[in-house]
Amino acid sequence: MKHYIKIILLLVFIFTLTSSSTAQMQKSNNIFLEVFGNAGGYSINYDRAIWNKISLRGGMMLLPSDSKLITSVPLIINYRFYTSDNYLETGLGVTFFSSSLNFGKLGEKTAKGKIFTCVISYCFQTESGINARISFTPFYYNREFIPFGGFSFGYSF
Repeated sequence: MKHYIKIILLLVFIFTLTSSSTAQMQKSNNIFLEVFGNAGGYSINYDRAIWNKISLRGGMMLLPSDSKLITSVPLIINYRFYTSDNYLETGLGVTFFSSSLNFGKLGEKTAKGKIFTCVISYCFQTESGINARISFTPFYYNREFIPFGGFSFGYSF
């Protein structure tokens, strides 16, 4: 776990040095499909820049499984480090989940709860609004750090 924290701090430091002193004119809204990532399987997300380099993100995953439904809702606040049109994004949040599948708890048919998560991603963005990102999205659940990742494709406007 200490190695992950050192890598995260190093990346933030490097991108702080290389990012411009003022944010570029970026599109404020972003809709994207994330595979794996903060919801666990897939999610459809909306991200809105609310201040100069800060954005709020919400998403949802609905996954039917043998007439049962798995739901996951990530909510994240992000800080962006711009490098020309692209940016490094770091964020913290929580993913709420609900499932009628048994997650290994004896006798329990429904699992509900929250998982703390963070994100470090690099977003490639074109002038036309098409974007793609690759992300490191670890989870913290039951006092355990779980490394995870994902990628996404979307449109900014």
